[in-house]
Amino acid sequence: MIEKTKSSKKIYEGNFISFYEDEVYLPNGNTSQRVVLKHPGAASILAITKDKKIILTKQYRYPIQKISLEIPAGKKDHPTEDGLTCAMRELEEETGYQSSNYKKIFTFHPAVGFCDEVLDIFIAYDCEKIEKPASPDADEFIEVEYIERSQINNLLKSGAITDGKTIIALQYYLLHE
Repeated sequence: MIEKTKSSKKIYEGNFISFYEDEVYLPNGNTSQRVVLKHPGAASILAITKDKKIILTKQYRYPIQKISLEIPAGKKDHPTEDGLTCAMRELEEETGYQSSNYKKIFTFHPAVGFCDEVLDIFIAYDCEKIEKPASPDADEFIEVEYIERSQINNLLKSGAITDGKTIIALQYYLLHE
């Protein structure tokens, strides 16, 4: 079942992703083309306040041309950055909250058919608003929204949340927390 790389050609390099067009040997000896997006990885965090409110972010997502309701998340600054370090930074930058109580719940590949991205999901308990949080990235325009546990099923069933990492984190929360 293993495919071996015959050749690889970089066809695009962006500020944090690169696209490659590879020719591979298939298990039966034939060859085929694969287009692969190389990504440094990312981390996300299901943040829960001391009064058990779930902190979500709302932001416009250009690729889907819609506002998306999500858990805080972001790409790693470099491929060797620790997932928790990344998640803690994103929590502070996007929401103004911090916590000292974290748990890793998953590592997954969001799009295995064309991308090597690895995304870590954490839970942060007892989150507290801080006075002078780090600023979000210059191109991020984010609103913070708070939901109750009792709202999760309706948000998922109605399609109000379509982001994969957020669906995974919220379903985990309902099942295990």
